[in-house]
Amino acid sequence: MINNLYLGFVYHGFAYFILFLISWWAYHTKSLKFFSENRWSKNNKIQFFLLASGILLWGIIPLTKSEMTYSYLLLFGPIIPTYFQVFLVLILGILAFLVGKSQVNKSDFKFHVFQPHPATFTIFTYLLFRILFLISYEIWFRGFFLNDLLLITSLPVGILVNIICYALIHIFAPPKEAWSSLGFGLILCVLVIYLEAVWPAIFIHLSLFMGYEGGFFWKFSKDQMWKTVK
Repeated sequence: MINNLYLGFVYHGFAYFILFLISWWAYHTKSLKFFSENRWSKNNKIQFFLLASGILLWGIIPLTKSEMTYSYLLLFGPIIPTYFQVFLVLILGILAFLVGKSQVNKSDFKFHVFQPHPATFTIFTYLLFRILFLISYEIWFRGFFLNDLLLITSLPVGILVNIICYALIHIFAPPKEAWSSLGFGLILCVLVIYLEAVWPAIFIHLSLFMGYEGGFFWKFSKDQMWKTVK
């Protein structure tokens, strides 16, 4: 990301530490998730501050501080992917979507305690910020950070460090989500290294997001429509 590798890791540590602190703050104020099984985020300002910080520190700054050619190659790779590679990413994306959707179906959302819910504008703003956050998330984790790790360590060590950092940022999430981040992080790291591009990780993470959070909003909307009919 930065010509001086040492300064690059100073920035990586700073960006990660700041996001970790904000996540800790959001967790202790019940604002880490925009919604959980029985409530909306207690403080949307903290939730949006977390998302905006991630977009800035993990997306905008790394991209603007890097050469355009380097950023492009990092995101899209040096060569056009084969049909098999595109098919592989598509299949994994569909699986991620289905896993996210299944979690919604298994969850017991207590919609009767979700009132008053945020305004429609707030919900759509959240969805936009969340998408940009996840894109920035993968650009940094599976892009700049992983790439710099592989410059100073072996492949297994670089992947291991990346996965551990990825899992630690999920320490405030429910145990099932925290543990599953280990396997999910490994898959994304291997896929990015195999295709030499970050776009597959972005696509799969967004697919998981659409399955889970998109599934929640669809389920919530149907619940509200049912209440209106009644």
